[in-house]
Amino acid sequence: MRRRTRLCAAALTAALLPAGTLSGQATAATRQADFRILPYLQSPSSSGITITWFTEDGGPGRLTVRGPGPRGRQIARVAGELQPDLAYTTAELTQEIPGLEQGSWLEGPDNYKHSTQVSGLRPGAQYHYTVEQGGETFRGRFRTAPAADRWQHIRLIAMSDSETEPRGRVQRREWAPGAGAAGRPSADPGSLWDRTYGTTVLSGTRVLRYPLTEDEGLRRNLAVVRDRSPDAVLFTGDLVQGGGYQPGWDEFFRHTAGASGDLLTDVPIIPAFGNWESYGAINGGYGTPEDRTPVVRSRAKFHAYFDAPGNGTPEHRDNYHRIDYGPVTVLTIDSNNGEPDDSAASYPPEEKLTGREYTGPGTDTQENFTRPEYEAAGGRDLSDHSPGGRQWTWVEQQLRDARAAGQIVLVQFHHAPYSSGEHGLPMNHALTSGQGGTPMRVYHPLFERYGVTAVVSGHSEMFERSFVDTDGDGTGVHYYDVGVSGDGLRGVRRDGPTLDSPPLAYNAFSRWTADQGEPEVWDVVGGTPRLLSGGKHYGHLEIDVDRVRGKSGRKARITLTPVHVFPVMDDTLTVLRTERRTYSDHVVIDVGADGTPAR
Repeated sequence: MRRRTRLCAAALTAALLPAGTLSGQATAATRQADFRILPYLQSPSSSGITITWFTEDGGPGRLTVRGPGPRGRQIARVAGELQPDLAYTTAELTQEIPGLEQGSWLEGPDNYKHSTQVSGLRPGAQYHYTVEQGGETFRGRFRTAPAADRWQHIRLIAMSDSETEPRGRVQRREWAPGAGAAGRPSADPGSLWDRTYGTTVLSGTRVLRYPLTEDEGLRRNLAVVRDRSPDAVLFTGDLVQGGGYQPGWDEFFRHTAGASGDLLTDVPIIPAFGNWESYGAINGGYGTPEDRTPVVRSRAKFHAYFDAPGNGTPEHRDNYHRIDYGPVTVLTIDSNNGEPDDSAASYPPEEKLTGREYTGPGTDTQENFTRPEYEAAGGRDLSDHSPGGRQWTWVEQQLRDARAAGQIVLVQFHHAPYSSGEHGLPMNHALTSGQGGTPMRVYHPLFERYGVTAVVSGHSEMFERSFVDTDGDGTGVHYYDVGVSGDGLRGVRRDGPTLDSPPLAYNAFSRWTADQGEPEVWDVVGGTPRLLSGGKHYGHLEIDVDRVRGKSGRKARITLTPVHVFPVMDDTLTVLRTERRTYSDHVVIDVGADGTPAR
């Protein structure tokens, strides 16, 4: 651990419980703490950072920051501001979840936000901070981003699709079979695996459920991330199982700034909007064409929790933004609305594409609501990603500026433009999900022109890398789907209705997927197959940027490593522990003095 925190006794007890066993009594005790959400970090820069926490009474807290600076410390009195958009609904208060005591996951009725931007700090320096709130004191630390010309090593982590919800404490997701799955234990009803973890039917075939619950998978994934001491974490959308579902947000922060984990208390988060952040879950889903207020309320919750740097359009703040972390520029784009609006129903059956047919990316990543419907419900923050729009113009300007400054550019948004998974098909395809990421391909010419190193996304709940080099010069863009944080564990889309159908292979740019590129290796021990290696698991992408010295024309070396959290089981299928392991698809990119991938 890089630092210790002092929590109330109830919160500390809750933190020590195994994932998925947080009792109603422990939750109720935790509510007595003065922190509803522990302090978490946002908007890192070389001169400052934003520190935010939540309480249930709004009483002023005292923030003290110590470290290099003109006076050695800064002190601020930060009052809470009530966030009415974060109140529970009747549906949430009365919800029942099998396996959990009713209401045991709920917190108090009020959310007060305490947030302040700390400025005037020195580049690349370490600071300690203390937040005194009521009778509790929280201690953390952070490091400012280095100056663009004075740095040695930067580590970023990219994650997506954690999709937190209280149900995740007891829910194990279907484990789609991939390469090597023929060696798996029996999925028959009553088999050892079925009795231990459960099985389910997927596309007409009974398959195993994963040995970790969603809660356990995310918790162990985040623990691995914390042990790697990253400088920042990119969460590229679908943080929660419904942006309009308040218990989902409670769970997200329980894992990242609460009883089950505290990664974000000293590692800043750089978040992106996902499609789930527009979804009301049990509170009306996406609503109806006549009433899109569930979407408006969902996006409002995201805005309540996160505060990004401005982008020149106040109503679009938090949707798309730029973070410069030393020599690295991270551009975040909102991929949730394209224009003109489109839907699968717009194409008659006889006009729909089949197989690997492709006539273009389409214009819209979602058929669930239109801008007129959204704005009729009172929404004013919707930003489209289409060419010529405000966001597009902003993105091109930031790329131009970053390139002029010699920055290494990474881009994140939610909908993977190149995907072999569920959401990899355009709107006019017979198999479209209605939420395909292909429209985001319109940005590729910009990315390649301005030398973007990599793009990270999620959405299809795949672990996949694609490489696109349209001019054939060998220095294209690497695209990642990192949607394996803690929710679904899907495989590639199949060219047929069953799991034994061959892969559809719709994404011609795919270079690697975890489920097909890393065969499961099973060995029979004591008469029971035991997984030794391989397969698709919860994980994340580690991005290491190292300064290169003594090599003419080289500025840095970037290593992109796909990481998974591997469950080690004994011959009774009991999970003994999990281990950090890496997949074989390591990518190393040398970057030239101008910040672009070297040829």
